[in-house]
Amino acid sequence: MSNRSPARRPAGHSKALQLPMARHRASELILRTRLMLERARHSDIDQGLINHLAQVCIISGHIARAGHGLIPPARFDWVEQELAQTLLAFHESGAYGALPAPLLDGLTEVVNEYDRMLGTVRLELFAKASDYLDQLMTIAASGKAGQPRDLLKLPTRGSAAPAAT
Repeated sequence: MSNRSPARRPAGHSKALQLPMARHRASELILRTRLMLERARHSDIDQGLINHLAQVCIISGHIARAGHGLIPPARFDWVEQELAQTLLAFHESGAYGALPAPLLDGLTEVVNEYDRMLGTVRLELFAKASDYLDQLMTIAASGKAGQPRDLLKLPTRGSAAPAAT
């Protein structure tokens, strides 16, 4: 009979979560994100680009709120809201305009912080942030956030999910 408890993770798995992401994998992720940021700077904007940048902002903001960020969580909140407003404007007008300079500056800060986090923050925190993003996406897909305007009301900073109506 084994002396290891069944609820315990294998040692290799739990040790890997205590380390930052492997540099080659982090480089792949940040390259894709930086290319998206460059597209935004050149006004080559579509919903996929906005979604990707919003996901980066949500993940890195969640990690910053856990105490591992170098820029204030309020900055992430502001960028998230501006991106949500951009999506809302698209759904109302059917066209994307150029992103305003202050938003591009905020996105640049967020992407730089995300890059730093990829190389320094434990993988476990990225897994938790990814789970949080999955919860938000599930809420949005479930119809509880059925209209684009409802996306502005999705839970942030550990708040409870919006009540079902």
